[in-house]
Amino acid sequence: MNAVGRLRSRVVVITREVPFQTVADFVRDGVARHTHNPELYERQVCLLLLQLCSGLEHMKPYHVTHCDLRLENLLLVHCQPGNPWNLDVLEPNNNSSNVGGGSGATSVTAATCPARLIISNFSQAKQKSSLMAADPGTLRDQSRLAPEIVTATQYRKCDEFQTGILIYEMLHRPNPFEETPELKEREYTWADLPALPVRSLYSQGLQQLARLLLTVNPSERIRMSEGRACLQCLLWGPREDLFQALGCMSGAATSQREATLQNWLDLKRTLMMIKFAERSLDAACGVSLEDWLCCQYLAFATTDTLSRVVHILQQPQPQPASQSQNQNQPAHAGPSKTQTHGLHLTESQPL
Repeated sequence: MNAVGRLRSRVVVITREVPFQTVADFVRDGVARHTHNPELYERQVCLLLLQLCSGLEHMKPYHVTHCDLRLENLLLVHCQPGNPWNLDVLEPNNNSSNVGGGSGATSVTAATCPARLIISNFSQAKQKSSLMAADPGTLRDQSRLAPEIVTATQYRKCDEFQTGILIYEMLHRPNPFEETPELKEREYTWADLPALPVRSLYSQGLQQLARLLLTVNPSERIRMSEGRACLQCLLWGPREDLFQALGCMSGAATSQREATLQNWLDLKRTLMMIKFAERSLDAACGVSLEDWLCCQYLAFATTDTLSRVVHILQQPQPQPASQSQNQNQPAHAGPSKTQTHGLHLTESQPL
């Protein structure tokens, strides 16, 4: 009982592993780390968001929408020894340019995923039932319901929207719709959403992803599978110079672009196999969670999926109101730079 004599609700979650903290704890404990080592912290945020998007994408074929994605509803569990997700053996990330630089402990820590993420508390979840059509009584009741209620379309992109809010909160920024409640009362645009501080090479990518997930029109909001693909690209490439090369090929034959992307995929897959072959010679080495997630990316990526991610991430950035006003002013003499640019991608990641 609390001070006013009412029972406080408690959520009980049963899992095979015992969570050691929630993502809310991780975010709270990571304030100092985000300040002193933003590259590490924001990479870890990307890895957690990737697991979240993968889990939510898995629920889509079952027509399940969580509808209550909060930091405290996301649990973190340690990986068990002997499990292919074992994180006891830590290795530097071969996708990072600073491997070998600085202290060994720093490079090892920078390679690791914080933990394995579990989505919990489905008390607010919605599901489009396949049993409705089998019951004539239910079918008769449905005849008086609006189409968006019957098909649950009003919930279809709810998890995508809430994931966009989580990006702000995981980067130690307030929920934009709590900070500015009037946003939801009008047709806001990307430019109306608060900007995230650029602290690392992941910051602008996370900002773009948050905007895409928080698009006001659900039909224009990106799907969870596209969000997952964007995070994979931010983590493991292709790197920025390859994207720029593809941009220069805009007038080139489609076969040439596909060949470039296929060569990149083949090279990354070969490097990953070499890495695993080297590890197999050492009985003490295991496969880290980050390597496992990278393998999933490389195993299922195609030139078509990479092309779609290029298109999504290179959408023009919104301009602040001050810049828009300046563009209405008479132009000054001298060279000018275009204000519309694509996303700054992971420049430090080698092929």
